[in-house]
Amino acid sequence: MKAIVYHGPADFRFEQAPDPVLRGGADAIVRVTRCAICGSDLHLWHGFPAQGQGFAVGHEFVGVVEEVGPGVRTVKRGDRVLAACTTGCGACDSCRAGLYSGCRVTTAGGAQNVFGFSEALPGGQAEAARVPFADVNLFRIPEAIDDERAVFLTDILPTAFMGVKMAEVAPGDVVVVFGCGPVGSLAQRCAELAGAARVIAVDLDEGRLARARARGYETVQGSGDELLARVQALTQGRGADAVIEAVGRAELVQRAADLLRPGGRVAAIGVIATPVELPYFGFFLRNLTLRTGLVNPQRFIPALASLIAAGRLDPSEIVTHRLPLSDGVRGYQIFEAHREDVLKVVLQP
Repeated sequence: MKAIVYHGPADFRFEQAPDPVLRGGADAIVRVTRCAICGSDLHLWHGFPAQGQGFAVGHEFVGVVEEVGPGVRTVKRGDRVLAACTTGCGACDSCRAGLYSGCRVTTAGGAQNVFGFSEALPGGQAEAARVPFADVNLFRIPEAIDDERAVFLTDILPTAFMGVKMAEVAPGDVVVVFGCGPVGSLAQRCAELAGAARVIAVDLDEGRLARARARGYETVQGSGDELLARVQALTQGRGADAVIEAVGRAELVQRAADLLRPGGRVAAIGVIATPVELPYFGFFLRNLTLRTGLVNPQRFIPALASLIAAGRLDPSEIVTHRLPLSDGVRGYQIFEAHREDVLKVVLQP
């Protein structure tokens, strides 16, 4: 098969890769019909350590079941399916608690259990992919949802929704979202659906801020004093109820504390790979809460699929580039450099 293959930082190639095969009775093989480039994929592009070389990248993909192992019960050949980006076994204590990303089986020995970061679990920016524990990690796509919308259910929409849940956004809240990228844009939309009275979108990119304004959100360019003044003015000096960090910058977690009212909540859902220095005493004195974590899409896919099917949510509105898989490396280059007013790149094998 053909795939976008990892050979090192900034060295992804569209080339021939091994066809996936069943390795156990709980596996399934999926023929990929749509996949997408995620901001987390850029971590590999920028040098995040991978487990091996020569594997297909990508963890956002949907497709059609081609083959299943004898132990698979919930999907069959011909089913349209989407794959949760983090894989769980479904039976260990972590999975039973809904923490599939911390599965004791799929992360045993330090293994990477997100598609497309290791030789052991190749990704879905390919013509086909193997999905372990298919009954846990594959979901049938409702007829009312096309492949492009379904691909958002694999990672970034559940991540955005998780951020809103962790921030405990409630009707009437003032919510600040750091980031107008793919996850931040969807977090703004999910905060609105949760009943937020005001959503303040923060970014450095004026093009992305313009998109947020077009969706009806208030915008601030940069995270300095202007942002603090705007939040204070909008809340009569009280402060925001919640802040969602969807960029992945350590200093924004610290900045969030300045914006919050006493008892406010921070949800950090951006991938922060550097140490975070927290103003702990400020959190303590003002009863602030910080929550973070890797997404567990399996928990959120059914509810989000219902919202999409009912027309309440259309995540495909953030798609700016649709490219053939063969042009996927160029898609990475565009996305990494913020060229062509890019926001989300979807690929088709």
